[in-house]
Amino acid sequence: MLNYRKPFGGTLVRRRHQQIVQRRERAGNGHAGMDNSQRAKMEETRHSFMIPLEDQLPADPNRRSKIISLDEAGRIIASKRTLSLAGSHSADGAMSLLRAAIRAGASGMTMIPPVTASIAADLPIAAGMLKKLYLSYVGFEYLGMAPAFRQAARDHTLEIVEADEPFIILGTQAAAGGRPFAPVQYLYEAISAKSLNPELKKVVDPFSGREVYAIPPLKSDVFIMHAQVADAYGNAQCWGGTGQERDKAKAADIVIVQADEIVGPDVITKDPVKTTIPGLWVDYVVHAPFGAHPTFSSGHYALDEDHLKLYLSMVGDGKGQQYVEEFILGLDHFEYLEKVGGLRKLTQLRRMLAV
Repeated sequence: MLNYRKPFGGTLVRRRHQQIVQRRERAGNGHAGMDNSQRAKMEETRHSFMIPLEDQLPADPNRRSKIISLDEAGRIIASKRTLSLAGSHSADGAMSLLRAAIRAGASGMTMIPPVTASIAADLPIAAGMLKKLYLSYVGFEYLGMAPAFRQAARDHTLEIVEADEPFIILGTQAAAGGRPFAPVQYLYEAISAKSLNPELKKVVDPFSGREVYAIPPLKSDVFIMHAQVADAYGNAQCWGGTGQERDKAKAADIVIVQADEIVGPDVITKDPVKTTIPGLWVDYVVHAPFGAHPTFSSGHYALDEDHLKLYLSMVGDGKGQQYVEEFILGLDHFEYLEKVGGLRKLTQLRRMLAV
């Protein structure tokens, strides 16, 4: 078993790697001092779980950066079918990744949102990105209802699965743990979810013989998350969060993190308790300053209430496509930031959270 005393790229591992390479060269990629019969005997006694240290080390001891461009991340998301989100209400939305996916032509997708969401769920509906939504709560709290969602529900242009918080949380945990379903007893007997949600099934508990409800595993092709800081190797810190992030990451085939700031590994290791998702679980990292706009980024900047009101007004008046064309299509990330108010507005949002 490897002893991870230092990450790959550290002096200790680098020296060990060089020693192994030199030994291979001296031995001619064989076992020095052994004849053929000794070598054959050694191979016979080696089991599949007995992996030599030199075979465990990477060919290159340097760690690989996982940073990609926002446009590349958007194309990856658009090529998938099921998308899972983190965040809560109008907080820590992975908005820059969603806008990039819309620019890349994402359509026909299924979304597994956090248990509460606002524009992170409503904007993809307005942009024609979704065909199916697992619904717990989509709304703008004190600012009002979610206009694109309401219109899609009214027109039956969106498949809506009436999912509550336990359905999304337990279904995600089932997928994260590789379980076929999550059993729940009693909870749904007193509410209408069992008649509104066709994915909620009844099964017989083999131990008690009672019928219980089974929530299916909510596995996703790609999970996207906003973080305040991340390093180039995927270690990401979301200073808000709801506790769903780790399960959603483990339940996804691909994990993409957008970060307001890219920092060195030393910054992450100074306070590792803040690390929401370890780099081992992350496939790609995108540097997106103010990437959560117009939602707020915990501890970094406030939500842009003026822009949320503008979105609600335009989409509520049937101008959703105009909003998409004006604020998403044809703009890169920094052009979008200029469009919504530039440095003056962004500085104002940051000062609102200053202590």
